[in-house]
Amino acid sequence: MIFVGRLNKSKGYDIFGKSIVKILNKHNNWYATVIGDEPREKLIFKHKNLNILGFKNHTYTLRALGKSSINVVCSQWEEPFGRIAMEASSRGCAVIITNKGGLKEAASNALVINNLNEKNLFNAINKLITNKSFRENMQKNSYKKFYLTNEYISKKIDNYRLDIIKS
Repeated sequence: MIFVGRLNKSKGYDIFGKSIVKILNKHNNWYATVIGDEPREKLIFKHKNLNILGFKNHTYTLRALGKSSINVVCSQWEEPFGRIAMEASSRGCAVIITNKGGLKEAASNALVINNLNEKNLFNAINKLITNKSFRENMQKNSYKKFYLTNEYISKKIDNYRLDIIKS
């Protein structure tokens, strides 16, 4: 399981941290990785199965997403676009998102939390851990339904350019 982003309240890291400690206590054979930092807020969570790596480059982060089964993107602010949700989907993660901003458009197949709080996030993660077939189906569909490829985006840009030339 993985969380990537700024480790602050607007990204939901405060809620993630509280929930993940409870999840790891309940499921002691699971591990969680956190990639990111935040110099302005100090939200510190500790557990023997929680690995907080700090900032990592993009290549490292993509590899980590590719090795993870669950990605949590629990933003509390209106995300303009959920890059991590998109990248996790493209690597076949079961993705948990909130209903904020552009997260739904970025994740091809996600479990959506409409009311983000510690209990709801715990329940969403717990559901993916305890229901292996549901989790594996989400992972398969994340990868299968992923459409925001370079080819797709390039065609969109080309079409926009043609529309501009025509007008």
